[in-house]
Amino acid sequence: NYSTDAFLAGTMTVDGVTYNGVGVQFKGQTSYSMLPATSQKKSFGIDVNYTHDSLDLMGYSTLNFNNAFEDASFLREVVYLELIRDHVPAAQANFVHLNINGASWGSYPNVQQVNGDMVKEWWFSNDGILWRADRPSGTGGGPGGGGWGDGTAAFNYLGADTTTYKTYYTLKRSEQTNPWDKLVLTCQNLNQLPAAHLADSIDKYIDLDRTLWFLASEIAFSDDDSYVYKGKMDYYHYWDAETGRMTPQEFDGNSVMKTNAVNWSPFYHADNVNYPLLNRLLAVPSIRQRYLAHMRTLIEEKMQSNTFN
Repeated sequence: NYSTDAFLAGTMTVDGVTYNGVGVQFKGQTSYSMLPATSQKKSFGIDVNYTHDSLDLMGYSTLNFNNAFEDASFLREVVYLELIRDHVPAAQANFVHLNINGASWGSYPNVQQVNGDMVKEWWFSNDGILWRADRPSGTGGGPGGGGWGDGTAAFNYLGADTTTYKTYYTLKRSEQTNPWDKLVLTCQNLNQLPAAHLADSIDKYIDLDRTLWFLASEIAFSDDDSYVYKGKMDYYHYWDAETGRMTPQEFDGNSVMKTNAVNWSPFYHADNVNYPLLNRLLAVPSIRQRYLAHMRTLIEEKMQSNTFN
């Protein structure tokens, strides 16, 4: 049922408690399609209230059992999310031991769904707008190759026509009228405000401090599956109704701390105009200093052996 994105009804037992009629499906993109043929350890999505609207598991209606694709340690995503949650909106995560029809399938990272319930944990309400940056259907490639970093879905200004943005972002939920206008306004100001006015004005449109923590976290832990590397997909952003500001949000942390990214500079991609959160913000001296302070805090408080190990 992977190709149809449909759920199958199943029975789930957790700590001796049985939940009937939950929805079960395979999930993931590369973690599904690029899994070695010899492995059956695919990722699973569980819809707890698939057939019973009032059913939940400890307050949560969606579970994500990830197969830790390309992470032989199985630790990266859970550790990363735990370490950065003091400073940025990030999912909760733990480990489950999964049995299917009586057979053990071993450990799985269980990662919180990015949805309205998660939004309410980080903001005053979920009355705002949630998007996911996606790669447009049918395109591929890597950085600079017409794919990642192509200046489309990294808060790039694509003009005033809101339909253009719908090609590159997925609207996940909205409690606002004309939600796309908010995204256009954010992108326009981030890219077109004079550099001399960014320090004083950009915080009206984005949550500057959380954005800097987001960038510092991704670079410090070398997340090659989100904004700072791809520049167009695998991150969320939320427009907050109470403040009228946009905040980028971490997503999909199984590719952090890989050896191919150990030499990233603290200013990785800051010289690339297609990454405006890095290119425009870090060019402002006062913002740059605040960003570096955040980076030092992460190194001192999260990456020392007594905490990290």
